[in-house]
Amino acid sequence: MRAATCTKHARERQGRDVAGKRRIMRSAAVRRGAPAGDSRRTRNSAEATEQILLDAAKRVFADKGYIRATVQDIIESTGLSRGTFYLYFRSTDDIFVRTITKVVDDIVASSRVRSGHTLRQRVYDNNLRYFEIFGANRGLLRAFFEASYVDPEIGRKRAEMRSAYIIRVRDHLERQRQLGRCLPIDPDAAALSLAMMVEGTAQSFAVLKMEPFEQPLELKKLCLAVTEIWCRAVYTDPDRPLTPTAAKAPAVAAGGKRRKQPAMSARDR
Repeated sequence: MRAATCTKHARERQGRDVAGKRRIMRSAAVRRGAPAGDSRRTRNSAEATEQILLDAAKRVFADKGYIRATVQDIIESTGLSRGTFYLYFRSTDDIFVRTITKVVDDIVASSRVRSGHTLRQRVYDNNLRYFEIFGANRGLLRAFFEASYVDPEIGRKRAEMRSAYIIRVRDHLERQRQLGRCLPIDPDAAALSLAMMVEGTAQSFAVLKMEPFEQPLELKKLCLAVTEIWCRAVYTDPDRPLTPTAAKAPAVAAGGKRRKQPAMSARDR
């Protein structure tokens, strides 16, 4: 695998000098000045070309993976030349990082959304968003995980994505612990355990399509199970309304089914 990566990088270094010269020529042309309308049209055209390459790269990486994808694969369906590719990107690594960054940002952002009237609803909603993003980007994330083992920069990006999610969970657990809504837990250890449960489940089910059982699992049913494990592990009463306003609203269980709120146990009062 390392040899394949080195060969891939060697092929691409040949185009980098050309890319640098063309960037200088393009920048010089801009500095010489042009009518405002022409500048806008040029900029819009450049952005459109870049997006065409990004869209093509997303399809190629999702289909062929990180190691096997080449510049030729990316430009093949676009009608663009190899020289045009190097005007915008240094290598397949460069365009891959640009392609995967949007997905990583979506995954991190999904953990920041707060919804639901109870802790159970909030955890379920966050988990479902996480699973759905993984499922919608199955091929690209498979390439991302592959690349993280052979490219240090991409490995750092995966570590940053994972760390951001774990810290977000830890901060949430610490807030709930201070409010008396958690069982006696170590927030750091609990956050690492829960976050890895969610990520591992999302990767196995949505990305790797792991189906070890006689009957296929349904996404929302799996999300309910993961949410139940999470809630039982850390919360004293995951169905207690989070605000006085929420207490007046009908209780809706994760997954959209109405149900009666459970009686509060003596230790939760």
